[in-house]
Amino acid sequence: MQATQAAISNAFKTPEVMRLFAKQEPAQLRTLLTQLDRDVVLGKRTAEESKQDKIEILTALKKLGQQISNDEELFLQSSVNLQTVSSGEVVGDHVLGLVQNK
Repeated sequence: MQATQAAISNAFKTPEVMRLFAKQEPAQLRTLLTQLDRDVVLGKRTAEESKQDKIEILTALKKLGQQISNDEELFLQSSVNLQTVSSGEVVGDHVLGLVQNK
């Protein structure tokens, strides 16, 4: 259990994303993504402030085998090109394996 938690912590920095990924809850991750977008539109957060959270959520959704839209894929690819999140993706694969083996 501690190894799984440590791997999740290394893959994702947002506690809620960690929890939802570990529980394999893609619908709740989608809801969180919608809330992030809404907060940007309402001016509660800037696009820059929500960028890392959005990257984490989209990465978690992909690792859970969920389809993401073309726009989301483009956002993720352009963000990955600007900053390295590949370590999170590798750890995400490892964590998913640990979670699925439980």
